[in-house]
Amino acid sequence: METTEKIPVFIDIVNGKTVCICHAGKKGCKKDCIRDVVERDKFRGWQKTMKRNKYGQ
Repeated sequence: METTEKIPVFIDIVNGKTVCICHAGKKGCKKDCIRDVVERDKFRGWQKTMKRNKYGQ
């Protein structure tokens, strides 16, 4: 089972800061961007959804 997924994106970086990030299949801007691949953790944040209080809620 894979815990990360790789997503192809276009990234626009200006002065070391990420200004724009678009999915490679659905580019929303007309800028000249760099094509790259980012990784996303599929299970990030699942602890918050499974958390219970002392009353079982």
